[in-house]
Amino acid sequence: MMTAADIHILGGGPAGLATGYFAKKQHLDFVIFEASDQVGGNCRTLQLDGFRFDTGAHRFHDKDPEVTAEVKLLLGDDLLRVDAPSEIYYEEKYYRFPLSLSDLVDKLETKTLLRIVLDKLRISNRKQTNNFKELAVNTYGKTLAERFLLNYSEKLWGQPTDQLSTAISGNRLKGLNLRSFLRSAVFGTPQNPPHLDGSFYYPKYGIGTIPDRLCESIGNDRIQYNHSVSRIIHKGDRIDRVVLNDDRTVDVNIVINTLPLTLSLRFLEPAPPPELRSIANTIKYRHLILCVYCLNRDSFSSNASVYFPDAEFPFTRLYEPKNRSRSMAPEGQTVIVLEIPCFRENAVWNMSDNALQDATWQALCRVKPLALDEIIHYRTYRLPFAYPVLEVGYEDNVKQLLDYFEQFENLYLTGRSSLFRYLHLHDLFKSGKDVIEQIVRV
Repeated sequence: MMTAADIHILGGGPAGLATGYFAKKQHLDFVIFEASDQVGGNCRTLQLDGFRFDTGAHRFHDKDPEVTAEVKLLLGDDLLRVDAPSEIYYEEKYYRFPLSLSDLVDKLETKTLLRIVLDKLRISNRKQTNNFKELAVNTYGKTLAERFLLNYSEKLWGQPTDQLSTAISGNRLKGLNLRSFLRSAVFGTPQNPPHLDGSFYYPKYGIGTIPDRLCESIGNDRIQYNHSVSRIIHKGDRIDRVVLNDDRTVDVNIVINTLPLTLSLRFLEPAPPPELRSIANTIKYRHLILCVYCLNRDSFSSNASVYFPDAEFPFTRLYEPKNRSRSMAPEGQTVIVLEIPCFRENAVWNMSDNALQDATWQALCRVKPLALDEIIHYRTYRLPFAYPVLEVGYEDNVKQLLDYFEQFENLYLTGRSSLFRYLHLHDLFKSGKDVIEQIVRV
């Protein structure tokens, strides 16, 4: 029996749940349709014999005071303040990330440091950057960019870096001051600017606690599990009905959509114009494979995340949940998660779990000596539509699709996949609140 509601939210990921949370605060009647049997989407915490690990190296950053206050209200004492660094593993050395002056001076050869100085002297701050490669080189210089940024970004996004938008950098690229760099290299008195990348909030029992608490606040009766969207039927400038699981039709008043932009276009009936369908075919989402090792050792590293730019490693990032919260693994043991980004058509997406374990384990042992008998459990998880690929010129293509959806007066889009933006948890809360306020104003 379908629940009648004024608002129908498509998707029970963090964007859909946050939107429902603010809808409830406004005393609106709504229902959330979730395709699986649990909420959270790609922001969940999984459990395996006392080991907890997230579907991604998620953190909650204190970037919006109002959003932070809401999350603190939801989690109370279970929201921890964490200070854990991230590092880059390159040519058998660990480098602080974001890049640190003292670290580079301490670990790089003199000739490499001189090349970095020469690169910095050639940089023009007024030079226009049209793609990520140009931005990285113009920020750090060719030597540093090629060692730590361009190779990693190509692995992560699956595209040459001169084809990637500058938007993929977020706020992570911080230029090294030449005067400070020279003072560090010559006199050994490094002055590193403070950076908050290693300081963040994290729930005691994993990032999935946030969607779980949102679910509790919303009420389970407002969530329809195992209801996958099959079709979105429109008449004129309104969404009229939504078909679920191919056989259930729901009349709708207001629809809030968090589904991937390209899927939403495909679900529309009548179909959108051919030119828009052609544009949608050019838009890509990166999928993610998680290789999870539960290990009989106290720790693997002290980092929140470790990044691997070298092509010899099949994974791009390693994260150890225990370094975010000691409650994520049993005493004396730990769990590490390796991320392998790929497209659906890549061979690795269809590799067997055994083949993935062999490939990742061999590479992992080149980072740190490990014994096979330390493995307590191994699991593989595949996450489709993990994040949008922001290629050069994507803004114009996405705008045309979003403009088409805006013609429907009772349809609102929110969330990373639906808006095709690289958003974080605090952004999803904010966008959900904004959508509800927009609806209330109407």
